[in-house]
Amino acid sequence: MNLHYFQAICLSLGLGLMAQTGHTAAIKATMNKSVASEKVSLIEKALNQQKQGDNYLQTDNNLKMLTAIKVAPTQSFFATQNERFSRFLQSIFPQNNS
Repeated sequence: MNLHYFQAICLSLGLGLMAQTGHTAAIKATMNKSVASEKVSLIEKALNQQKQGDNYLQTDNNLKMLTAIKVAPTQSFFATQNERFSRFLQSIFPQNNS
């Protein structure tokens, strides 16, 4: 019984230390990015923002175009999806017919 408690305590301490390590690494990575972004001049920041804005508008237009072209699914599409899903379920839960 004591062995189970000891194992549980060791496991929880190990997981706690790993969580702290991961959190510290994430904080350190974001701190490095913020320090690097402070060194960029204001003109470079404005140019980067302008480029990001153009890309956003371009992807937004592409998304609108794709949704306008997209057609409604047909009955055969639903039948195919249903058949695939049924086969998937049968592979997970095989039936033993004796």
